[in-house]
Amino acid sequence: MPRQTSPDLTIPLAQPITLTRGPRSHLVTLMDAAILIRDLEPFRQARPVWDRAAEMILIAATTRERADIAEAMRQLLVALGHENWWKVGR
Repeated sequence: MPRQTSPDLTIPLAQPITLTRGPRSHLVTLMDAAILIRDLEPFRQARPVWDRAAEMILIAATTRERADIAEAMRQLLVALGHENWWKVGR
């Protein structure tokens, strides 16, 4: 039976994200992203795009695999773009 590792939210994102607006201005680690999602208004948290971002952040924090961290960041950018809090090229 494989040993379960506890999530490490201190892992840095593939690259820092600077938001154009929203509740936080700069995301550097998986923890920053998780706090952003935790602090969202309930109507935003209920959106599937944020559910998926939270799921990928937890997977990345657990596996610590580069591909999972990149996917978590990609999904986070999708969610941020959905809210108009991040624009491509920033």
